[in-house]
Amino acid sequence: MPKQPEHINSICQHNKVLARLAQHAQLIEKLNHTLHQALPLQFSAHCRLANINHQTLIIHTDNASFASLIRFQVPALCKTFSAHLKMPISNIEIKVRPELSHATVVETSTTLLPKSAATALQQTSQVIDNEALSASLQKLANRFKG
Repeated sequence: MPKQPEHINSICQHNKVLARLAQHAQLIEKLNHTLHQALPLQFSAHCRLANINHQTLIIHTDNASFASLIRFQVPALCKTFSAHLKMPISNIEIKVRPELSHATVVETSTTLLPKSAATALQQTSQVIDNEALSASLQKLANRFKG
């Protein structure tokens, strides 16, 4: 009989490093929620709190224009987080990190030609002396719409 997977809480009880890591991840999630409440609504979808290191918060945003606009909010954010954490936040670093999900993927698609263009390419490929050019034209001719 296969062994059942252990619950994450039981693993964290036996491993102090994982317990601290899980606790830090929970703190980041709570602070991220605070960040989204503190910023104007139009910024929420474009930024997230990535980390806290001593008295510095690190915020990631998906484009440079939002990073610039968020920099104007830094004094108010420092006050908000200092009150929320009950410790002074003296610096906020804003880094641009475009998300992979937002990246445009260029798909290679086969261009289909109309039947008349395909016929013209086919006829031209038969009368050309250059074999490489003839083969290329033949290949293009095979892309017609049926």
